[in-house]
Amino acid sequence: MVKGLKNYIESIQSDVAALVYSDGEGASFEDKFTEHCLEILDSAGKSEGASVLSYVHPDSQGRIDWKINGYCLKDEFKDDDNKVYFETLDLFITHFNHTSYDFNIQKSDFDKNINQIKKFLNAALKGHIDYIDPAQSELNALLKIIVKQKTNFVRINVFFLINGNSNHNLDTTTIKGYDDLKIYIHVWDIQRFYKLNESSSNREPIEIKFKDFLTNDLLGIQCLKVPDLDELYECYLAIIPGDVLSKLYDLHSSELLESNVRAFLGQAGKYNKGIRDTIREKPQMFLPYNNGITATAEIVETEMIDNQLHLTKMNDFQIVNGGQTTASLFHTNRKYKDADISKVFVQMKLTVIKDIDQKNIEVPNIARFANSQNKVTDLDLSSNNPFFVQIESLSRRKYVTDFNNKSKSTLWYFERVNGQFRESLNKLKDKKQQNKFKEQNPTNQKIVKSEIAKYINIWELEPHFVSLGAQKNFNHFTKKTNELVKKNKLPGENFYKKLIANAILFKTVDKLFGRKNIDAIGDTNLKSFTVAYTLSYFHYLTDNRLDLWKIYEEQYLDARIINELQKLIVFVYNHLVKASNNSLISEYAKKESSWKLLKEENYIVNIGNYSDCFIAEDLVLSRDIEIEEVDNKSENNLMNISKILGLGNKFWDGMSKYILNIDEFKLMSTDVWEIANKIKRSKNLNARDISIGNKFMVYIEHKQIDIDQIKSLSNEIEIEIIDIKAIFDRLKLISKNDWTKIFDLGEQTKIFDNLELSNLKSVHKSISKNESIKEINIINALKSIRKLTKFGINH
Repeated sequence: MVKGLKNYIESIQSDVAALVYSDGEGASFEDKFTEHCLEILDSAGKSEGASVLSYVHPDSQGRIDWKINGYCLKDEFKDDDNKVYFETLDLFITHFNHTSYDFNIQKSDFDKNINQIKKFLNAALKGHIDYIDPAQSELNALLKIIVKQKTNFVRINVFFLINGNSNHNLDTTTIKGYDDLKIYIHVWDIQRFYKLNESSSNREPIEIKFKDFLTNDLLGIQCLKVPDLDELYECYLAIIPGDVLSKLYDLHSSELLESNVRAFLGQAGKYNKGIRDTIREKPQMFLPYNNGITATAEIVETEMIDNQLHLTKMNDFQIVNGGQTTASLFHTNRKYKDADISKVFVQMKLTVIKDIDQKNIEVPNIARFANSQNKVTDLDLSSNNPFFVQIESLSRRKYVTDFNNKSKSTLWYFERVNGQFRESLNKLKDKKQQNKFKEQNPTNQKIVKSEIAKYINIWELEPHFVSLGAQKNFNHFTKKTNELVKKNKLPGENFYKKLIANAILFKTVDKLFGRKNIDAIGDTNLKSFTVAYTLSYFHYLTDNRLDLWKIYEEQYLDARIINELQKLIVFVYNHLVKASNNSLISEYAKKESSWKLLKEENYIVNIGNYSDCFIAEDLVLSRDIEIEEVDNKSENNLMNISKILGLGNKFWDGMSKYILNIDEFKLMSTDVWEIANKIKRSKNLNARDISIGNKFMVYIEHKQIDIDQIKSLSNEIEIEIIDIKAIFDRLKLISKNDWTKIFDLGEQTKIFDNLELSNLKSVHKSISKNESIKEINIINALKSIRKLTKFGINH
C-alpha cells in the first residue's frame, strides 16, 4: 500500500473513532463514518448541508429490504408562483466494514447496497412507505417531500459510501415508471476520498470534453487566445452555445458555481426574470443583452481546426460569474417548451491560472471583481486568510491542563490546511516523538475551520446559520471575520479562550443528546440542529454571561451547568418537533423565523443557583476586547526556546559536526556545540543562542534535512527533553487565589527555602506582567509547586 494512502486510512479511522468516542460507548461506527464523509463532501461542494438519516427496513425474513444512511435537499429555486422547490435530492447509503478500511467490496455486496437504496427510492416516489413509526419525524417528513415534489426533481444523486475500495462502478440507474428522472450513482470509496484529500483545492475537478456536448460532430468551441501578458495566467475568449451551458448545468448543477460562493437564486428575482424573458422572446438578442460568464480552469486543451483555434477540453472548470445566467438557461429550457435556446449564445472569458499555489488566492479575486449584476461580498475562503493563520499560531502555543491528568498539558490542534495534523505527525520519524505528539495533541482536540465557524456562530446566537450546513455556515462566518481583518482586528488570547470553551460546550451538549437505540432523547437524525439551537438558546437566556474563562482553564463543564443543559436540550428538541409541524426539521431549522419563535418561548434559567459559573455584563464586554498583543514577544521567545530544546542536545551536537563541511556555517560550529552543551547542563539559552538556533531550524526545514541523520553524527547521550512552553502555560493557568495559597503555604510550612520562594514570586510577577522569564526559572517554579500536592495544590 502507498505510504500516503496508509497514512490517510489511519487518519480517517482515527477521526471516525474520535466521533464515536465523543458519543460514548455504543455509538454506531457506520453512522459516524457516514457523518465524517458528509462533512468531507460538503467541504468539497459535492453535497450541501447533508444530514445523517440512518434507517434499515427489514423484509419478512429479517433481511434488509431497503436502507438509507443520509439525505440532502439542495439547489433551491422558485417558480413563477413563488413556490420553493428543490432541484436535487441527494441520498446516501453506506457499506461499513468493522474490521478493516483496506478491503475490496464484493460485486454481490455492491449490487445489494445499490438495490437497497433503489428500493427505498422506488417505494418513496410511489408513496408506498406509510408504515414508519411517527417518532421517526425526519424520515416521515422527507418521505412527504419526495412524494409531493417527485415531478420537480431535476436529478437524484445516490452517494454510495464505502470504507474500503471498489473495483465496480455504476454511473446511472432508473426507477420503473420514472424513466425521465435522472438518477446518478456516485461511488465514494477510500481511494476516491484519498485522491480528493490530496487535491490542492480539496475538491474533485470538473472535466469537460466539448465534443460530448456539441452536435454535428464538432470537437470544440472556436476561441481567441489573448497574448501572454503575465506568467501567472492564460486567457481565452469564446462564444459558447446556450444549450452547452444548459447541458453542463443539468449534469453538474451548483458544483459549476462553486468559486463564486453562490447558489442559484431562483427565477423570481428581477434579474433572472429578465434572462428568462430574453430567452423566450428574443433568444437571438441574448448575446448583446447579456454580460456573459467569467470562468476559470486549471488546464485547457486546444486544437487548430480549419485554421481556427478551438477549445476542446477543460479541467477543473468553474463559473465564477454568470451562475444565474447558466442556471436560467437550464430552467427556462426545461420549463418552457416555446423556448429555443439553440439561438442563444453566451460570451465567455476563461482564465487559466498556471501557478497552482496562486490558484486558491486568485480564483476568489476573479470571482469578487467579475461580479457586478448581484454584488458578491469580498470573500476569501483560502486557508491563507490572516484570521485563520493567527488561530493556528495560537493553537500551537496555548497549552491547557489535561482534564484526565492534571499534571499534563495538551494543545487544541487547529488544522488550518486539510491533512495538516497527519503531515505534522508524519514529519516525526522517531516513534517516541510521534507518541509524544499524539499525547500532546489528542485527536478529540483537533478542530477544523468549519468547526470554528460552528462554535462561534452558536455563541453569537445564530443557530439558523449553523443549520445551513458546514460550508454555508462557514461562508457566513468568513464574511464577519473578513470585516475584522480589514480593520486589522485579528484573534488573540481572549478569542482563543472563547473558541475552546465553546468547543467544550458543544462536545458536552452533543453527548447529552444520547446515542441511537440506547439513550437518545429523540430522533438522533435531529441531533445537530437540536444541539445548535439548545446552546444558542442557553446563551440567549443567560445574556452570554457564562464564564468561558472558567471552562477554558478547567477544560470541563460544571456539573450544575450540565444538569441545566440536560433539561434544556429536551425542551428544545420537543419545541423543534412541534414547531416544525411535521415538516423537515433540517429545512425548518435553517430559517431565522424558527430561531425567533424559540426565543419567544417562556423558559427560565435561574443563574442565581450557580452564580459562580457566570460573570457580570461589563466583564463580558471587556473580554471581547483583545488586551494582549497579537505578537507577544515574551511568549514567542519561549516558543523559540522550546523548539530549540525540543530537538535535543544530541541533535545540536551532531549539527556542530555536520556544518564543518558547509563553508557558510563552519565558523559557527562552536556556537552550535554551545547550544548542545547548555541543553545537556540545563543552562539558560541567551539571545545569541536563540538567534543561531532559529537560523538553523529554518535551514533544516528549507533543506528538508533528516533530523535522525544529524543525531547519528553525535556520540552524546540524549537527555530528557522538557517542553518549556507547556510548563509556562500551566503556570499561566494558575489563578490569583491559587498563587496566594502557594505563597501562604510556603510561609506556613517552610517547604521552600528563600531562593525557591524568591524564584516563585519572580516567576509569578513575570507571568502577570508578560515579562520574559528564563527557562530554568520556569522549570524550578513547577518543581517547587509540585511539593504542595499533598496540600491539595495540583498544577
